[in-house]
Amino acid sequence: MMISFLGGCATNKQLFDQAYVQKAKADAVKIALTEAEKRVQEARRIPVWPPECRLHHYSGILLDDGIYVSNVKADSALSDANDQTDACAALYDKWREAREPKKAGK
Repeated sequence: MMISFLGGCATNKQLFDQAYVQKAKADAVKIALTEAEKRVQEARRIPVWPPECRLHHYSGILLDDGIYVSNVKADSALSDANDQTDACAALYDKWREAREPKKAGK
């Protein structure tokens, strides 16, 4: 009788040990899932739009400016606006590329 009693204790200890290992694994999975969800939420956040991408450009043409001066001022303002559009578009493309799923072979 004593042998079967001691054998039963060893089985219970093994079962407890297995249960503790399974609980530890489950806790590790919960922690990993929580961390993964945090990273997913961070990746979904869109960066703040730079203030320079919100600027407006004006020619500064005055009523008494001659045609040549008016043309230079308008061309300069248009050039600045185009440069800004190009810079902001490049920034958007960079952000979009970082957020889009990667294609095979890239």
